[in-house]
Amino acid sequence: MDRAAFQTFHPAVPAVLFAGIIVMAMFSLEPHLVLSSLAFALLFALVTQGVKAALDKLRWQMPLLVLVCIINPLFSARGTHLLVKLGPFPVYAESIAFGLVMGALLVSVLMWIENMAYLVGRDEVLMLGGGALPTIALMLSMTLHLVPQLVSRAATVRTALQATTSRKRAAGRDGAGERRRQTGGRLDTARVRVMDALMSWALEDSIERGDAMRARGWGASAHRSSYDPHPFRTRDLLALSLLAGLIVLSAFSVHDIVAGWNFYPAMTGTAPAWSFAAPLALFAVPLAIVCAERIRWEGGA
Repeated sequence: MDRAAFQTFHPAVPAVLFAGIIVMAMFSLEPHLVLSSLAFALLFALVTQGVKAALDKLRWQMPLLVLVCIINPLFSARGTHLLVKLGPFPVYAESIAFGLVMGALLVSVLMWIENMAYLVGRDEVLMLGGGALPTIALMLSMTLHLVPQLVSRAATVRTALQATTSRKRAAGRDGAGERRRQTGGRLDTARVRVMDALMSWALEDSIERGDAMRARGWGASAHRSSYDPHPFRTRDLLALSLLAGLIVLSAFSVHDIVAGWNFYPAMTGTAPAWSFAAPLALFAVPLAIVCAERIRWEGGA
C-alpha cells in the first residue's frame, strides 16, 4: 500500500522528492533542522516498514551518533562553557552539541537514503537512468539487488559451517582445535572460511550473470531501446513543478537558518520561526502521501 502511494506517479517524482530531502538533510547543520529531519525520517520508517525494521536500522546507526559526539570534543576544543578537563583536553558543551548535531545529521541522511531505497526500486532506478547512463543505472540496480543477497548468503554459509563444526565436535574430532581457539593461541578461521565461500560463490555467479547478459544482447548496440511502463502525465509535471518550487524555497530557508546559527563561541541563532516552514513541509511530504493513501484505502474499504 505504501509503495502504491508513490507508484501512482512517474518514478521521477519520488526520485526528485527524496533526492531533494537528502540534499536538504545533508546541509541542515542546525539543531532544530537536524532534529526535524531525523524525526520525520524515523517516523516515516516506523509507519512504512514497522517498528522492528526501523529499530534494527537504528541499532547500527546510533553508535555512529555516539562516536561522532565523543570524538568531536577531542579535536574541536572550543566554546564558552567548560564541562570537564581530561588531561590536556578541555571538553566544552558547545563541542559536545556540535558532535551530537553532526552525528544526528549523519543518521538522518542514512535513514532518508534507506527510505528512498525502500520505495524507489531498482527497476525504477534502471528506467530513470537507463537511457542516458545505462551502465551506471545497471550498476546501481544490481547493487541494490546483490548486497542483500550477499548478506543472506553469508548467513547461509555461516549456518552451514556451524553445523559442520557441531558434527565434528560431536564426533570428537575437533576438540583440540576448539581448545586452541578458546585459549587464543591461533587465529579464528571461521570468518575467513565464510569470506572464502562467499567470494567463490560471487565469482561463479558473476560468470553466469555475464553470460546471461551477453545472451540477452547487452552491449550489442550503442543505443539500446527500452520499454517505459510509466507514462509521464500532466499530474506528474504538476507534482514535479510543486516539488521543485518547494525544494528551491527550502534551499533558501536552510541557507538562511544555517548561516544565522553559530555553535562557537556560544550557541546562538537569528533565523525567524517562519523560515522553518518550507524545510519542515519538505520533510513531511513523504509521510503525508503515505497517510493520505492509507486514509483513501480505509475509506474505500
